Amino acid sequence: MEGISSTPTSSPAETADSSIGMTPTPSPTVTPTPAVVQSDIPVPPLPPLPPLPGELDGSSKRKNSSIVWQHFEKLKNPDGSFLKPGRSRCRYCPQTYASDSRSNGTSAMRTHVMYQCRKSPIYVPNKRQKYLTFDSADSGGKLIAVAYDKTTSRLACAKMVVRDELPFSFVENEGFKDFMKVTQPQFKSPSRRTIARDIWKLYEAERERIRGFLAVNQQRVSLTTDTWTSIQNINYMVLTAHFVDSNWKLHKRILNFCVIPNHKGKTIGKLVESCLIRWGIDKVFTIVVDNASPNQVALDYMREKIGNWNQLVLGGSFLHLRCCCHILNLIVRDGMEELDSSIDGIRNCVKYIRSSPARLEKFRKCAAQEKIEHKGGIVPLDVCTRWNSTYFMLDLACKYKKAFLRLEDEDQQFENYFQERVGGSKRQGPPRAADWEKAARLVKFLKIFYDATLKFSATKYVTANEPLLWMCTIVGELDKCIASEDPLLVSIGTSMKRKFDKYWLQLEDLNKILLIAMVLDPRYKLLYLEFFFPKLQADQGGVQVMIDDVRTTLSSLFDFYADEDPAAAAASRNVTMPRIESTHQQADEDSHAANLLQFKLLRQEKDVVVIKNELDKYLLEASEDPSNPKFEILAWWKENAPRYPILSQIAKDVFAVPASTVASESAFSLGKRVVDPFRASLTPKMVEGLVCLSDWLRGAGFDAYKEPTKDELQLYEELEKLEIVSMEEQVLLVTLRNEVKGWILLGGRWKSALGSAGVWHLLCFLLDCHLFFQFSAFGEFRLREWSVIPFLHLTNLNFGNAL
Repeated sequence: MEGISSTPTSSPAETADSSIGMTPTPSPTVTPTPAVVQSDIPVPPLPPLPPLPGELDGSSKRKNSSIVWQHFEKLKNPDGSFLKPGRSRCRYCPQTYASDSRSNGTSAMRTHVMYQCRKSPIYVPNKRQKYLTFDSADSGGKLIAVAYDKTTSRLACAKMVVRDELPFSFVENEGFKDFMKVTQPQFKSPSRRTIARDIWKLYEAERERIRGFLAVNQQRVSLTTDTWTSIQNINYMVLTAHFVDSNWKLHKRILNFCVIPNHKGKTIGKLVESCLIRWGIDKVFTIVVDNASPNQVALDYMREKIGNWNQLVLGGSFLHLRCCCHILNLIVRDGMEELDSSIDGIRNCVKYIRSSPARLEKFRKCAAQEKIEHKGGIVPLDVCTRWNSTYFMLDLACKYKKAFLRLEDEDQQFENYFQERVGGSKRQGPPRAADWEKAARLVKFLKIFYDATLKFSATKYVTANEPLLWMCTIVGELDKCIASEDPLLVSIGTSMKRKFDKYWLQLEDLNKILLIAMVLDPRYKLLYLEFFFPKLQADQGGVQVMIDDVRTTLSSLFDFYADEDPAAAAASRNVTMPRIESTHQQADEDSHAANLLQFKLLRQEKDVVVIKNELDKYLLEASEDPSNPKFEILAWWKENAPRYPILSQIAKDVFAVPASTVASESAFSLGKRVVDPFRASLTPKMVEGLVCLSDWLRGAGFDAYKEPTKDELQLYEELEKLEIVSMEEQVLLVTLRNEVKGWILLGGRWKSALGSAGVWHLLCFLLDCHLFFQFSAFGEFRLREWSVIPFLHLTNLNFGNAL
């Protein structure tokens, strides 16, 4: 029998040895206990223990279970007894290690025979051999030690295929295999089926991680959705979530890229509902869609379903938001219809030079002869349905105007090209001087619309506060065009103003979340609405009504969030400014004093403002400088969130609202690259996994930290107290361990020394001190440390009474 200890003798090293082929005896682990249960029964002092068998000769009945002892031998004294403290030597080299059973484990010896001793039969060459390298620049470029790991390498290979949109067969290419043999010979290239399985497992893991984040944080999200038809002739619907995390970072994640049977409104609504249920999302702030009529039906369906979940904000008044980029596209296209003939002529010129390599080379020579050097490249051909691509084509074409004119003079085929008849009529063009002049004026006029589109379509910064700023600028430009003396600009401005008024003039039809976003921007607040509304409506009475309506809506939204967080609401309402108490004293004998008192009361009513909550406080404080280019709105709210606990929650949800559906439409560009003609056999399930995972891997990591509630803080404090009690308990166990050693024999010397009653009292005392007696294979009770016996505290009974 080895040295006696009241603690389990198995160690982490012995547990690790189980991977070699041996399984150690499991033993209970010490866990912290809520409290120390003390016994009221006095315990007599214990008599000294006589030595047990095996304590004198150092022998032990227990066998060494670790496989390490097949490769090590214990060192002995010249008289044949084992060294004290114990020490062992490797059978293949002179290396020795401390091996006392009380204080040493076997992990060091196991590491030696597996990774250090080259003569060992179980030596693993170069296993986890680390080398120094510099970390990525994003992490600071620090010098770190890394080691090859098979699992990590396979995971990185799967991420590479997804991020770079590579085919699965890429890992089977001979070039890739040769490259990996040089860089890391231990890496075994997986097959295309294996890499597909790895990608799917990675997709499922990332999906569960995002789902867990949204569930734990009870995150309210804004959604964008759109539909698309692939080259497989399969209809897909994309659903994208937008939210701000606890660290005030804006994120967007593609939730689903799934097959949809048709483009009907109710079908879209049902599929969106199904996706939200699978993700466990029930808090939806807004859904941004384009102006297609089926989307209105889908939104009505979603408003009813989310209303049944009791999660609508103010009855769903903010749920439906039209895509601002789509509205801007409709406005500009109405204006461009006035120049269809001129635009078609320039478009045909671009088609000509891009119809063959010889024509393109000839055009480059003409540009060189005219000494035109433009870094933007040769004029691209536009997409007729996207006005911004037409704008970009016209902008570059005007810069290459002289090259087109030279090409017309030197290339007879250029002139013949426009004489050809297409569809029974001659092609438009070539453009004349008047056409080039009109195009130049149109490009200059559309510059403001192009800049607004870029702002609305951003996905990495806040866009909810941008529409009102650019609407104010656009309506000013349209008014200038209408008032100008140029008939062309008057015609264009009139057509565009008519479409602008249809969507944005009727403010009662405008989603008020765009107005609230402007108020929550600390650079503008309510004052900007007083500046903005008169530009749309000349009636000052109507302007004041609209401002009051926005103020009322914001107050209702504040009350809604305050009801969700009563603790923060209580703190918010404690910021009331004390009013000056007036003394209504009679001054009949002095009329002058009475008049002075009445004036003081009137001034008090006019000058003193009562701050009912943090909303009033926010609106009364000075605004930030709107001309500061380095101002970051989310950083400002992150810094001031402690001052505005309720408003900051509103701002977090409002500024997560995107101004357009570009985030979802960009997924279709990715889908076109994923489902190309060479990968058209991919299943819709795998297409969804690739599109979603590619978006998730490219996105920045989000902060899952959540501020603890009062109940959680109270629980943490109780756990800290329990930790202190547990430390005191450990001191008690150490003291008791010094008193009681070895085996407690129920029928042995303890019974004869203490008597039956004494043994019983001792057992009760030890059990109350959270010690557990484990019945051994030899019919004896062995003293063990143990955690609190669960039913002892559940029943509030002494363990002895329970027996």
